[in-house]
Amino acid sequence: MRIVATGAHLTYPHANGFHDGRLLLARHEAGRGATALVSVDLGGKDERLVAAIAPRRDGVARPAYPDVAEGTGRAAWIWDDVLYIADEPGAAEIVYTAAHLQNVCAITRDGASVVVVRETGDRWIFLRIDLATGYATELFTRPWRANHPHHSPFDESWLAYAHEGPAREIPDRVWAWHDGRHVQVLDQAAISAVPGAFVAVGHERWLHHDLGAAVVAYGDSEAGPRGLYFTHPDGRPPRLVAAGERLWHCDVSRDGRWAVADTTGPSDLPGRGWQDAGGVCDVLLVEVATGHQVRLARTTATSHPDHPHPIFTPAGDEILFNHQGSVAAVAL
Repeated sequence: MRIVATGAHLTYPHANGFHDGRLLLARHEAGRGATALVSVDLGGKDERLVAAIAPRRDGVARPAYPDVAEGTGRAAWIWDDVLYIADEPGAAEIVYTAAHLQNVCAITRDGASVVVVRETGDRWIFLRIDLATGYATELFTRPWRANHPHHSPFDESWLAYAHEGPAREIPDRVWAWHDGRHVQVLDQAAISAVPGAFVAVGHERWLHHDLGAAVVAYGDSEAGPRGLYFTHPDGRPPRLVAAGERLWHCDVSRDGRWAVADTTGPSDLPGRGWQDAGGVCDVLLVEVATGHQVRLARTTATSHPDHPHPIFTPAGDEILFNHQGSVAAVAL
């Protein structure tokens, strides 16, 4: 294991932080949340300031989760109800401002538009912001807590989002919007081995190599099978890729051969979910074809942003994860 950057964290796993061999990170100070966005080379030897971030008006420390357009390198992020973009270090621009913007957004591959979500108390409004004009177009609203917008990297005409809430109370977590209609991507009751119950899932991440998502069925789920699933919006049945009683967050290599997951506790001890977790998180490599799992690293977890959130590099030769206030890498 090597350290790529200290005092920093990765963007959210379903957002893209990579461009031209570099990685966009949020640097933070204890108690203040993110204070800067920085670009580092994957070797960890060169760092460039992309944007300084002022403390939030409400004084609440929050992580910053930028998204980078894979085709252009344009970065977009939301901070304190403001949508910013930057095409080069030190050149941040304000594009859109609205009350109660969520802190996760989704930029298109060409960097032309960004999807954001506004919360009004009883409605969650998804908006597409034209970055050339700042004009906002309402895509749809949901009457329940909806978040985690991200475009499918396989086909970005599919916009993924989540029905958020306590996982054991939400029977329809994974959604997508396509061609003006909403699609429930995973029937959580249908995969349950317990009649009348549903499998509690979350932390979906849509795939690069296929139209679909990787989704974790948590160890805290009262019903199983628990573990890592692949699921699709086109009628194909979901597949349990790897069984696991403690899986938490996930990512999949761009060729679809490998997955990675972190855990809610030590993977080599009995228990499921957060039982006897002891603050320990393991990072596991999963062979998609067989479900075989190998532990790559052990770390810890507290509150956001100090979740491991492991991800593959675009080349698939390393896994990056948040490690005790730093960003670490493990070679494959």
